[in-house]
This record gives sequence, structure tokens and C-alpha cells, in this order.
Amino acid sequence: MSEKKDTKSRILDAALEMFSEKGFKATTTRAIADKANVNEVTLFRYFGSKEKLFFEIVDNEANVRMNIINMKFEPSENMVGDLTMIGGYISKNMMERASFFKLLVMEVDRYPEIWEHIGTVPLAAISKLGQYFDMAKKKGLVRKDLDSEIMAVSFFSFLFRILVTNAFLGDDLFTKKNRDDGIREFAELFVNGVAKRSD
Repeated sequence: MSEKKDTKSRILDAALEMFSEKGFKATTTRAIADKANVNEVTLFRYFGSKEKLFFEIVDNEANVRMNIINMKFEPSENMVGDLTMIGGYISKNMMERASFFKLLVMEVDRYPEIWEHIGTVPLAAISKLGQYFDMAKKKGLVRKDLDSEIMAVSFFSFLFRILVTNAFLGDDLFTKKNRDDGIREFAELFVNGVAKRSD
């Protein structure tokens, strides 16, 4: 890794940590520079302003979340296993950035354009889930009278609830189940409701 890239990465890491802890307004460029072990002039040379630094972090995090968009899966006869795996993957990607999600919610009034940077990712995850349910219908695994988008939104909403409670409360206060067990049991409950019934 080049020294230039290493310096830039250190500044980005320090800024993400401080913005997440203190919010945008309370975080100074001097404090970020000190945490990154660079001088403030160096920070401005790389990013120009605190706002530009903030939005580079937003863009970087959105790129990381592309992992969710690039999911590939095929429905199997074991839909509970499928949805447990898919739900765990989506939840893990979101939970790794729970503090960043909290920051975005805190700052969205100041910078509403934030959602233009990252809002497509939850929609893409819902779209992927919708594709899964479409394929499951074609295989005769899911009731054809149910709307794939509604199923996708319903399943994603459970995962999103986990993210919100952990980001703002530090823990999931609504269930004593650990995350993996909760996702598996919800997947089972969900499949029991949407699976094609035998005549």
C-alpha cells in the first residue's frame, strides 16, 4: 500500500469513527487529523473540506454495501435454510455498519442528499429478495397468489428492525434470542405462511 493511500485511509477511518461517535457538527477537522496522526493541512489537501470528507465516507460505505446487491442465490426445497442464509448475510453486512447508519439518521436533516448516496442499497436488497420469491413461485415453492415485492419488504423489515434497535439502543430489547437464532426462527415462521400448501 502506498504512503498516499495509507494516509488517506487513516483519515477516512478516523473521520468515520469520530463522526459516528460525536456527529458531524461536533467533530472538528483538527480532531480528525490528530486521531489520524496527520496535520490538518494534510487533511485539507486530500479532501478540501469537512463536508467533502463526510461524503467520501458515505460513498465508500455505499460501495461496501454493494456486497448485498451482488448476492446470488437460487431457491431450493429448503426455503427456511435459504432465507436463514440470505437473512444472515444481509444482516451481517448491515450490522457491521450500525454506527454509520446511526450517523446517517442523525445527519439526514442537515444533508437530505445522503439518501441519494445510499438509499438504493436497501431497495436493491429488497429487489434481490423479490427475485428470489419470483423464482420460488416458478418452482412451485411459494403460493402464486402472494406478491413477491410484499414478501420481500416483509422479510427485509425484520432484518431492518434488528439494525435499528442495535444502532440506537445498543441491543435488541424486543427478544432474548441471538441474531442468528432469531433470523432462523423468523424464516421458519415466514415460510410457513408463504409456502405453497399441498392440496
